Amino acid sequence: MEKRRYPASFWVLLILITALFAVAVSAPVLAPNDPNKSSLMDALKGPSAQFPLGTDPLGRCLLSRMLYGARVSIFSSLIIIAIVFAFGTAVGVFSGYTGGAADMILTKVISITQAFPKIILAIAIAGVLGIGIKNTIIALCIVEWAEYARMARSLTVGIKERTFIKAARICGKSRIDIMFEHILPNIMPPLIVNASLGIASMIMEVAALSYLGVGVQSPMAEWGAMMNTGKDYVQTNISLVIVPGAAIFITAVIFNLFGEKIRDVLETKTN
Repeated sequence: MEKRRYPASFWVLLILITALFAVAVSAPVLAPNDPNKSSLMDALKGPSAQFPLGTDPLGRCLLSRMLYGARVSIFSSLIIIAIVFAFGTAVGVFSGYTGGAADMILTKVISITQAFPKIILAIAIAGVLGIGIKNTIIALCIVEWAEYARMARSLTVGIKERTFIKAARICGKSRIDIMFEHILPNIMPPLIVNASLGIASMIMEVAALSYLGVGVQSPMAEWGAMMNTGKDYVQTNISLVIVPGAAIFITAVIFNLFGEKIRDVLETKTN
């Protein structure tokens, strides 16, 4: 059997993602200062030995807040993706395989959820629940699960009448066994690709809610919230917006490119 070879770009992106995780996890060690310690005497200072990237309007170390912000932005996005992937896939497989009234009801719920613009619906839900990272995660989970459910349902409907599924039914396999042992393994690759590509958009959505003031609660460091804090100082200290904005952009690009590489690898494997 020929050993599969991954392109060099795959390993480069994997190293970059590993580095991002390492930085996020090691934030308490790498941060030169307390990210939440404010001092109006140090407000809006430029880069120095004490504050390598300068300070924000409250005198907090920008580099320290960037490092701690990576933890919130990256890990909260991964938590959201994990939840909506698991829940949406379960709902979609159940709906697609069961059919009947259950499928009709779940399909209507999915369609209603997707009828609203995601970010608008997320803002409305977060506004009702209140500010905070927990409520941000809940709001985005409510908005995002339908996409994974619809995809899982579509893939399930496409294979549930295939010969190997009929053979499993004839052999007396239960619905649960068929769904977990035969359907899920066959529809998992495109779902994994969709989830890996979704991490990038989730990072931006978390940042967007925080930037709009309905996401992370101060003084917790998060890149979108940092941009919100710095937007009033664009003309005097543009780094307050550029630094967290660049972090969001670069991180999203890395995860998006990695998702595309995973798609290429899985497509090659299936072919």
